[in-house]
Amino acid sequence: MKKAVIFDVDGVIVFSEKAYQKRRAIFFEKNGLPVSQEVQEHFVGSNAFDMFEQLIPADIKKREELLQAYQEFRRQYPINYQEMFNPDILSTLDGLVKKGIRLAVASSGPLENIYRILEVNQIKNYFELITSGEMFARSKPNPEIYQYTVSKLDLQPSDCLVIEDSAFGIEAARRANLSVAALKSQQFAIDQSQATYQIESTKQLLDLI
Repeated sequence: MKKAVIFDVDGVIVFSEKAYQKRRAIFFEKNGLPVSQEVQEHFVGSNAFDMFEQLIPADIKKREELLQAYQEFRRQYPINYQEMFNPDILSTLDGLVKKGIRLAVASSGPLENIYRILEVNQIKNYFELITSGEMFARSKPNPEIYQYTVSKLDLQPSDCLVIEDSAFGIEAARRANLSVAALKSQQFAIDQSQATYQIESTKQLLDLI
């Protein structure tokens, strides 16, 4: 039996990626960056730093200026995280707690945003550890975020189950030697073939631990 479940946030706790794509599209158009829908979907599960590094690989100064401008734009752009809250999460968390399972978050998103999502949906207190990709030089698919989270929980990879949706997140967890349950995306066709399990609802975690 597993001892802990580690949750991704976007695409698992909140179905937010469509809203993020719309936000990015507005910013890209405003700043004259031609970005196709295919490229947009490639960035599902990534973070802003990695995104701009790929979009503007050569001009470091321009990249840094646009990244700073995007971070400010993102702070000002309204997103209602209650409207996109996964309706299965509360019962899932309650069920895991009743089984004595420890809970953590490991998300590529900014720490401030992770806290906002958890707090507005009144679930922050379920999690004993919250880890953000911005804490590391490289976020997902780099495995460091998951290696760090498991270490801080003082557990072994075999003790933990990760729930993810994106290919980047699944790869990060697998590279950290973790079992991964891939939640079927409500918004995109995502390659989840590398996951240990594929599930339709977070409530299925209760049968996997």
